[in-house]
Amino acid sequence: MKIVEFCIKYPVTVFVGVILVVLFGGLAVFRLPLQMTPAVDYPQITVETRYEGAGPLEVEREVTERLEEKLNSVENLDEITSVSAEGQSTIILKFAWGVNKDIARLDASEKLDLVTDLPEDARQSVIRAVNTEEQTPIAWITIETTRDINEVWQEADAVIKPRLERIGGVGAVWMFGGQDREVHVLLDAQAMSARGITIAQVRAALLGESRNIRGGRIEEGRRQYLVRTMGEYTALRQLENVVVHYDARGPVYIRDIASVRFGYEDQDFAVRTNGTSTIGFGILKRTGANTVEVMQRLRVVLRELNTIYEDKGIRLVQAYDETVYIYDAVKLVVSNLVLGGLLATAVLLLFLRNPVSVLIISGAIPISIVSTLLFLAVLGRSLNIVTLAGLAFATGMTVDNAIVVLENIFRHRHMGKSRLKAALDGATEVWGAILAGTATTVAVFIPIIAVEGEAGQLFRDIAIAIAFGVAASLVVALTVIPMLSSRLLADGEVPARAGRLLRSLRAPLAAVDRLAAAFVGGVLGLLTWLARGWRRRVGAVGLVTAAALGLAYLLLPPLDYLPTGNRNLFLGLVKFPPGSNIEQKKAVIEDLESRLLTIPELERIFAVVRIGDSFVGAIAKREYSDLASMQRILGTIRQKGFGLPGITGAFFTQTPLFQRQSGGFIGGINLDINVKGPDLTTLQEFAERIQGRLRALPPVNFVNTSFEVGSPELQVHVDREKAAGLGISVSEVGFVAETLVNGTLAGKFRERGKELDIRLKSASGDIARTQDLSRVLFHTPAGRTVRLSDIAEVRPAVGPVNVEHIDLERAIKLVTNIREELPLETAMALVERDVVRPLRAELPIGYAIDVSGQAKDLAIAWDSIKWSFLLAVIVVYLLMCSLFESWMNPFVIMFTVPLAAAGGVLGVRLAHAIQPATRMDVLTMLGFVILTGVVVNNAILIVHQCLQFMAEGRERHAALLDSVRTRIRPIFMTTTTTVFGLLPLVVAGGAGSELYRGLGAAIVGGIVFSTVVSLVVVPAAFSLWLDVREALPAWAKRFDVADPAGRPEPPSGTGLGRPIPGSVSRQPD
Repeated sequence: MKIVEFCIKYPVTVFVGVILVVLFGGLAVFRLPLQMTPAVDYPQITVETRYEGAGPLEVEREVTERLEEKLNSVENLDEITSVSAEGQSTIILKFAWGVNKDIARLDASEKLDLVTDLPEDARQSVIRAVNTEEQTPIAWITIETTRDINEVWQEADAVIKPRLERIGGVGAVWMFGGQDREVHVLLDAQAMSARGITIAQVRAALLGESRNIRGGRIEEGRRQYLVRTMGEYTALRQLENVVVHYDARGPVYIRDIASVRFGYEDQDFAVRTNGTSTIGFGILKRTGANTVEVMQRLRVVLRELNTIYEDKGIRLVQAYDETVYIYDAVKLVVSNLVLGGLLATAVLLLFLRNPVSVLIISGAIPISIVSTLLFLAVLGRSLNIVTLAGLAFATGMTVDNAIVVLENIFRHRHMGKSRLKAALDGATEVWGAILAGTATTVAVFIPIIAVEGEAGQLFRDIAIAIAFGVAASLVVALTVIPMLSSRLLADGEVPARAGRLLRSLRAPLAAVDRLAAAFVGGVLGLLTWLARGWRRRVGAVGLVTAAALGLAYLLLPPLDYLPTGNRNLFLGLVKFPPGSNIEQKKAVIEDLESRLLTIPELERIFAVVRIGDSFVGAIAKREYSDLASMQRILGTIRQKGFGLPGITGAFFTQTPLFQRQSGGFIGGINLDINVKGPDLTTLQEFAERIQGRLRALPPVNFVNTSFEVGSPELQVHVDREKAAGLGISVSEVGFVAETLVNGTLAGKFRERGKELDIRLKSASGDIARTQDLSRVLFHTPAGRTVRLSDIAEVRPAVGPVNVEHIDLERAIKLVTNIREELPLETAMALVERDVVRPLRAELPIGYAIDVSGQAKDLAIAWDSIKWSFLLAVIVVYLLMCSLFESWMNPFVIMFTVPLAAAGGVLGVRLAHAIQPATRMDVLTMLGFVILTGVVVNNAILIVHQCLQFMAEGRERHAALLDSVRTRIRPIFMTTTTTVFGLLPLVVAGGAGSELYRGLGAAIVGGIVFSTVVSLVVVPAAFSLWLDVREALPAWAKRFDVADPAGRPEPPSGTGLGRPIPGSVSRQPD
C-alpha cells in the first residue's frame, strides 16, 4: 500500500504531521466552549401579547383566540399551545424538528400582521425564540446586607446589575427581591370633592405637563439652535405646582388636593436566603459562550464589587455555581479516560510483553483524541459531559486498529523478516480488514447524527466524538504505527527475555497462558466437532441466534427517556389557597425555611415569594452530593414540607440535568395528562377526577394542575343607562376603581438620569375593606356627587388564574411526578391502565384525554432509535457487501448483531442491579446502535483471514480453523483493551456518570458476549456457506444447470467474489 510505504520511507514527515495535529488540537481545546450539556435548539417560538387590566377569560376571548386563528396556518406547525392569564397572552408554536426557526418567525410575524381586530389597549405582540442556554441561569447571586432592602435595591439596579450585564459572555441578568422607587401623588378625596376635581382631570394635567416639546430651530449666523420646551419633572415641587383646574377662586394646584412624596411600588416579589430577606440575581450566558470562562469573569467582578461595597454593608454571595458540577463531571470523565487508557495499556503489556510494542500502540490514543478535539473545534461543537463521554468511549477503540496492525507486523517478524519488510507487509496485509472494521463503526453513526429531536441533539456529540476518534485511529494505524515499528522494533529474532517486572510475574503469566491455550483449544475442538456434520452447525447457529434474540426480547428493561443526572440543586413549588396575599405567603415560607434549616446536610436554602406560585430551593453540602445522599436528602425535604399549614401543596424535586420543554424545572419522571374540551367547568370536573385517581397510585409523588381557581374577585357591573344619564362612562368607573385600589400611572419623573413612575393613589386608603368599594364617590359634569352603588352593582366572583389551549382547544394539564425508581415506560402503562383508559370511556362527545410531555418525547425518541438501528444494520451490511464484493460473506458476519444485542441487554441488567440509577434510557439505546458497527469487526478479521488462506490454496475447513487460530489473539487484545478502556465509565460513580453508565454497560456487555460466542457461531455459519458454495456445481449438474459462460469456478481467490482490499496471493513464508 503506497501510504504505508511512504510513511516508512519518510519518518520525519510523519513526525511533523503528528506534531502539527497535536499542536493545533491542543490549541483547539482552549477554543471549545465548555458547558454542562449540549445546547438543544427547540423548534419553537413564543408570541407574547400584553393586555393590561383584562382577566384571563377576556384575554382568551379578545386576544388569544384571534391570534391563534391566524397563527394556526403557519407552515410546518406541529402543535400550538397558549396560556391566557391576567393581562397576558402567551402562545407557543412548536414546529417539526429541523425547521428553520428564523423562517418560522418570519412566517409567524406575517400572520400576526393579518390580525386587525385586537383591542385598542392590547400592546404589539412580541415574538421570541427558545434556546436552553438562554433560559437557565448558570449562577445565582444574592446580597447579604443589614441595610433596608429597598434602599439596597436602588443601588443594585443602578450599579450592580449593569456591571454584571457587561461581563463578557453574559446574555442577560435577572434581578428580583426589591421594590422600585416611585413618586406617589396621594389624592385627598375631600379636597377634590370640595373643589369639584376628578381623578381623570388630575391624571390628564400630570401627563400634559410631563413632556419635553420640540420647538423647531433658530438660525443665527453660523450657528443653529434647537428650541425645546422642557416639561419633564425633575423635582417634587414641580409636580406640586401643576395646575389641574381653574375655578372661581383661581387655579387649583396639585398641592391643593394631594400630597407628593417618594415611595415604593407595591411588593409582589420577595427573595430570602437562609431565613433572611435579600436581593437575587440570575446570570444567563449568551448562546455559544464558554460557561467556565463566563463564571471566571463573574467571580472577578464579584470580588471587585465586594471590595467597593465592603464599607457600605453590602456583600454579594454566589448561592449557586453550575461550573461546580461541570468541573466535577469533567474531572471524573477525564480521570476515567486516563484510567481507561492505562488499563488498556496494561492489557497490551499482558499480551505483548514487550514495552516497546506497548509504547507504539499506546501512542495511538493521545494522537486520536487530540485529532478528534481538532475536528470538534472545526465543526463548532462544544466540550461538554456528553462529548467527553464520547472521547472516553473512543479511548478503548482507538487502539484496536493499531493492535491489529502491530500484531500482524509481529507475526511477520517471527517469520524472520527485517523490521522494514515486516512493517510494510504486516500493515499492507491487514489494511483492508481494518478499513472495513473502521468503516462499519463509523457508518453506524451516520443514522445517529441524522436523528432529529431533543434526544438526537443531546447524543449527537457523543456520536461525532466516537466516529472521529475511530476514524483518526485508522489513519494512525496505517501511518504512525508502521513507521514506528520499522524504527523501534529490534532486528533479528524478537527477544524472548522480558524485563524485571515481567520476570517477577512469570508464574501468574504462565497460568494466564495456560488458560488462554485451554480456551483456544476448546474453541478449536468445538469447531472441529461441529465441522463433522452440517446438522450440528445448523443446530448450533440456529439455536444460539434464536436464544440470543429471545434473551434480548425477554430481558429488555422498561424504557426511560433522559437521565435526570445528579445536580446539587433541589427546587420546590409551593402552592397557596386562592386569595393568599404576599405577607401571608412570606409567613408560610418562613415556617418552611425553619423546618428545612434543621436538615444538617443542607448548606444553603433560598426562597422566592411572589403573587403566583412560590419557590423554595436548597443546596446540599459537597460531602453529601453523591446520588444516594441526594436521594435521601430529597426524601427528608419532602417530609419536612408535608402537612405545612397554609398551603395546598409543596412539590420538591431534584432539578433535571437537561432543560425540558414540559414540566419546567420539575425533575424526575413526569407525565403530562391533558384533558381537552370546550367547557371549563366540565374540564375541571374531569381533571379533579383524574387528579384523585393519580394521587391514589403508590408510585405518584405529586400532581400539579395547570388550572387553578383565581383569587376572589369583586366585579363591578355598571348600569350603563344610569351612568350615561349622569355623564359617567364605564371606562371612567374602571379608571377610578383602579386608582383607588392599586394606583394609576400618570407620567414619568426623572431623577439623576433614571425614570421613576408617577402613581396616583388614595391618601386615606379609601378601599381598605370590600364594602368601601360601593361607597366610592364620582363627580358628574353637572356638579353632582354620586356613589358607585348608585350606578353599579358590586358582585363577588371567582375566576380562573389562567386558561390554557392545546391545538386551539381549551385544556387542563396535569403534570404527574413519578417516583425515581419507576421507569417511564412502566409509569405510562400504569397510568394508561388505571386512570386514562377508564375515564376516557366516560368523556362526553367533544372531550379528549391524552398523555404528552416526556411520554410523547420517549415515543418519538424510541421510534427514531429503532429506525436508526435498522438503518445502521442495513448500512453496515451494504458497506461490507461492497468491500467483500459478496452478498453472503457479510450476511454471515451479521450473525454477531443479535449476539451483541443479547449481551448489551445483559450488561444493562447487571449494571442496574449494581446501581439502580442505570436505566434503558435513550442514551443507553444509543449503545445498541454503536454495537452494530463495533461487534462485526472481530468477525471481519476471521472471515478476511480465511479468505486470505483460501487464496493461498488452503482447504476451506483448514483455512477456517487457521484463521480462528491466528486471529483469536488480536481479537482478544482488541476486545480486552476496549472493555478495560470503557470499564471505568461503567464502574466509577460521580457527577455526570448517570449519563453514560448505561451506554457503557450496553457496549461492554455486547462486546464481551458477542466476542466469546461469535468465535463459534461465525466460523460455523461461514463453514456452512462454504459447503453450500462447494456443493452448488454438483447441484447444478444434477438439475442440468450450467454456467452461462461455460466456465468452471476459478480455483484461485476465494471463489466467493473478489478478496477484500488488501488481500494478497502469496505462498506461505
